[in-house]
Amino acid sequence: MPSAVDIITYVGVPLAVVGVMPVLYTSSSALLTQYRVRRTVRKNYLSVTTRVGLLAGIVEVDLPRFMIHSLPRDDPAYWTHNPQHSSIKGGTWTVLNWQKVATGKASYRIQHSDDLRQPQAEVDMADLITFLLDRGASPSPHGLHLLRLMGLQTPPTTPLLTYNSKPVLVVATPDESEGRLSLRLQCDDAFNERTPDSLPPYWLRLSSHHLKSPAELFPPVRLFLGPQGLEELKLEPSDARKSSTGELKQPDFDTLLPIDSDVEAGLSVWFACGAVAVCARSEDGLVSRYSIPSRIQQFSKRDTIPHDILVLLGILKAEPTPLQAERERLRRDAEVRRVSAAHQATVSRQRELQSMNPAERARAQAEDSRALLQRMTEDRARRTAEELEKKADALVSPRVGVKVVAEAAVSWLREAGHLPQDGRPLSTIAAAIVHAMIFDAELASSIASILDAWLGWMDLVMTDVHFDIIERSKPAFCYAAILLNQIAEYEHRGSAHPVARDLDECQRVWGKVYLG
Repeated sequence: MPSAVDIITYVGVPLAVVGVMPVLYTSSSALLTQYRVRRTVRKNYLSVTTRVGLLAGIVEVDLPRFMIHSLPRDDPAYWTHNPQHSSIKGGTWTVLNWQKVATGKASYRIQHSDDLRQPQAEVDMADLITFLLDRGASPSPHGLHLLRLMGLQTPPTTPLLTYNSKPVLVVATPDESEGRLSLRLQCDDAFNERTPDSLPPYWLRLSSHHLKSPAELFPPVRLFLGPQGLEELKLEPSDARKSSTGELKQPDFDTLLPIDSDVEAGLSVWFACGAVAVCARSEDGLVSRYSIPSRIQQFSKRDTIPHDILVLLGILKAEPTPLQAERERLRRDAEVRRVSAAHQATVSRQRELQSMNPAERARAQAEDSRALLQRMTEDRARRTAEELEKKADALVSPRVGVKVVAEAAVSWLREAGHLPQDGRPLSTIAAAIVHAMIFDAELASSIASILDAWLGWMDLVMTDVHFDIIERSKPAFCYAAILLNQIAEYEHRGSAHPVARDLDECQRVWGKVYLG
């Protein structure tokens, strides 16, 4: 019969060894997982801290969490991919180069190396979208509209931006997003076609134009309009290099910057509205961050100028109406009868004077001189009254739209020598006017003054004061009419593209998002 020692030796010891095996397996598995984690993070250029619980088989990994911003546009790294990017889940943002600010650490407890993930980076959505658009991405109308409607319920992998019809920025599963939108990058090396000389998103370009003479050619410029108006303006890169050598004058645009004023619109507003209207790019729907004020939108669509006022100013040539023709015929007939009667009276008076002695003739001639002066005064008063009556009738004549005014203005400007006879369309002339406002502060101020006065009587009636303002500055009024017509055309086409509305609304609602 086996003794107790034999039982312990041949039965107890093996059982004890078998009982320890799970602990040994768990410990070795944890150590192996820690080794694999360290190897993975080393290959992905990460610096982490790991701790291992041998009995629990858990590996704790501390990874840095970052807030990121796009690099300055003139930094060469802005245009390249990051060669040391991470392939760990949640690290898609490392494919591109960013300014990084460490905001803390994220701790993960994992049992398998495949469970390792990198913390998502926090980024401003507007900064992210602008950066990717600048690198060549295009908005996805369907994805942005879906995000605007569904918010966090938007299905994962919904594309927001695309590049060559391939998704670049997509909605990701909201892991650890704390109620914020979670996004993921899908970039490749081909996402690299634009250069620092390319036009940045939301910037506008004015190509070379001339206004009064082809010899006075304005250099091409770039301008950025923020929500309040013009924020930055500079020459095209090639022309900027010429400017640095003294060949071109750098534009001075201080007067075009937005200012706090009691004026309803002002120069900065009219310039911003005109720039948006002439530089609209309809292919992607993204024009600028500036929106034309609703009152100016209404103003551009109103019929505000009486038809006969344009005729009276000589800007519009039109056939008189039957009533006007009859009035003019009666006036001419009355003038002919008056002149004829005056001539007969003069002949008769000369005969009377011949029969008088010298003293009587002198007194009669003095009386005739006083009578002639009186008639001249009465004629002047009558002509003034006729002009006032004609102006009063013109002020209450039917109003016409800005399109009619602009077309008449172009004809008048060409006849007066303020525009060359080159047959340019209204849109090109409007672009030249906006361009001229950058380099000619006096012209810009006169156009803005006319438009401010014009806007002032939009809801009222045109008066003699308004007529006098236009009559004193007919060239500026004609330029203003062309510019206002371009704003009206822009509004007629549809000022806000659906893609732009969806994109702006998404950026406004979400603000900060997680990118991983």
